[in-house]
Amino acid sequence: MLERIYLAAGRRVYRAIALLCLIAGNRQASAQLVVTSPVPNQVMQRNASGMATISLTAYAHYPYTRISAALVPIEGNANAAQQLQLETSQLAQGFLYTAFSAPTGWYRLKLTGTAPNGITDSAVVARVGVGEVFLIAGNSNAMGLPGLGAKDASSNVVSFNAINKTLSNENITIAPNGPMPAPAFEPLKSNSNIFPNGETSWYWGELGDLLFQRWKTPVLFFNTAWAAANAENYRDAASGKDAYNLYVGKYWPNRQPYSNIVNTMRYMTSLTGVRAVLWAHGENDAQLGFNEAQYFDGIRTLVQNSRKDTGYNIPWYIARNSASNQLKDPYLPVLNAQNRLIALPAFNAFQGPYLDTIQIPRPASAHFENVPGGVQGLTLAAAAWNRSLADTAIARTLPLQPAYALHTGVTPARVYPGATFDLPFTLTGNAPITLQIAAELLDAQGQFIARIGTGSTTPLQIRMPAEVPDGPYLVRLTGLAPVLPGSISQPVYVERSTRNIEYVNSIGVRNVGSSIQVAWALAPVPGLTSMTVQKTTDGLHYSDLDTFPAPSAGSSGVFGFTDNNPGSGTIFYRIKMGYANSTTTYSTIVTLFRDGAPAPWTVFPNPVTQQQFYIMPASANNITCRLFDASGREHPVQTSAREAIGLLSVRPHYPLPAGKYILQINSDGQTSSRNVVFN
Repeated sequence: MLERIYLAAGRRVYRAIALLCLIAGNRQASAQLVVTSPVPNQVMQRNASGMATISLTAYAHYPYTRISAALVPIEGNANAAQQLQLETSQLAQGFLYTAFSAPTGWYRLKLTGTAPNGITDSAVVARVGVGEVFLIAGNSNAMGLPGLGAKDASSNVVSFNAINKTLSNENITIAPNGPMPAPAFEPLKSNSNIFPNGETSWYWGELGDLLFQRWKTPVLFFNTAWAAANAENYRDAASGKDAYNLYVGKYWPNRQPYSNIVNTMRYMTSLTGVRAVLWAHGENDAQLGFNEAQYFDGIRTLVQNSRKDTGYNIPWYIARNSASNQLKDPYLPVLNAQNRLIALPAFNAFQGPYLDTIQIPRPASAHFENVPGGVQGLTLAAAAWNRSLADTAIARTLPLQPAYALHTGVTPARVYPGATFDLPFTLTGNAPITLQIAAELLDAQGQFIARIGTGSTTPLQIRMPAEVPDGPYLVRLTGLAPVLPGSISQPVYVERSTRNIEYVNSIGVRNVGSSIQVAWALAPVPGLTSMTVQKTTDGLHYSDLDTFPAPSAGSSGVFGFTDNNPGSGTIFYRIKMGYANSTTTYSTIVTLFRDGAPAPWTVFPNPVTQQQFYIMPASANNITCRLFDASGREHPVQTSAREAIGLLSVRPHYPLPAGKYILQINSDGQTSSRNVVFN
């Protein structure tokens, strides 16, 4: 039924932002170049000339002498390839950004870094498009329902395969009203979600393929349609009130369904651009006997307030839609109101399809349906929308494109709750002269946690929440008034047990002939004066190898050192950080095993001489350690996977006397023991 209020529950766990290169210290040579924007399958809205800007944000963890960005046409795209060279200042900062102006089609984006020692590294976004983006809104016959014959779309039609709603125990749909998550995109399959509300590809996947066949353009959909919502509900929610669900007898919280519409405009279509809102709605209102003025006033308020509250004047295509399984004939008050909305002067609304003749009488589901062996209602609805989006109509529809791109700079690798740090950023495009920017903390799945800073100049001061749990997080800088989200940072690990900020964002080593190259990227460090590369082969006694000056205040940097006499065995490197106040801190340790890595779960050094030892783990998952003396008494230990890359460091909570101990290691439910000697 059209008033159906059971919605597909469960929020899909999507992406993890490459799911983050993840543990914020595990940066190997294979990730010396990292692209965070655009994300795979992202489609940017083209303008009237078929052009769009594809903005790039990336990071270098190695001191390259040359970095190029190439945009290469793929999948039948006949446009010319483009290549740009990044500025020397970006290479020195390890913070990379540029933009391509590209015509319609699919592209492969490749970043290549080269160094004079013959090293070449690359990072690739396999697929990014310039095409058409649409925002769907309306009721359940626009939202989509499982099991009614939705079809897979081709790979040219994509969505953010997630939803942000759940069904409460009281049978009311709940979705948040706040900043939306970082999106990920993939080809639209029959059972895919279309963020934030869409269930299945519905008929939109078929429409996307029809548009691709006509225009040879990638298509991206967002879907904010909401089951059972009528014009009065949209008017109330758009006017600041919670809307009342007549079918359940309860209010939808968080000003839904309006909040999902405006937040999708703020956090999704502002980022990608958008051609238009596709509005398919009216059956509920006809069944409830709404008069023409009620429908007209309700939807006009929705459209006007969405533009006022977001700052984006997005065009709307309004379908003529009123018939249902309960009212098989067109309902003129709703149709007249829809036609009046389309005809309003300067309202930026256009005529959508006439849907009242499609699949009447409706199937038992009360929705469009591709009936096996029968009427293909979803296919017919897609065809009707395709006719409405004729070339002549599209030529009169001015799309929205992002005015600028906001590129988030280099973050520390590790901080503690309540810590403050500086985060650089840059703007490309036509940003306002004075732009207020908010820093937003996201969890590892890209979900919004808290606002952690505001400002208008770089670097922006970030303050982590005092009560945030340990774990990896991301930072998104977002332009305000109107909202336009920027790129996502690399992971920042929050660790309560430390009170120091690990400003070295990444550190890595690689063999180059008989030498070892150490490279590190650095976030802005207040008061830093120098950096010294240090080395040890016994894990205890470090020697200084070379000293580097700090970057300029407020800037990030990337550095490299070549050790031409590395020796053999196990070699540890770290960066000693010297400050103007004469204090010293140290980076995460990076280890190289010249003669082969130790066997999994090896303990070294053993015997232990400095009340600390390391373990070579077989995996990084769910590891716990317990230490016992010869009499079976347990001695508490502290473990960390972030003090030495690829290793687990272990130290007792209090100094232990010399003797033999047993280390019990549990990983993924499997337990093993090792003998450890403390000297």
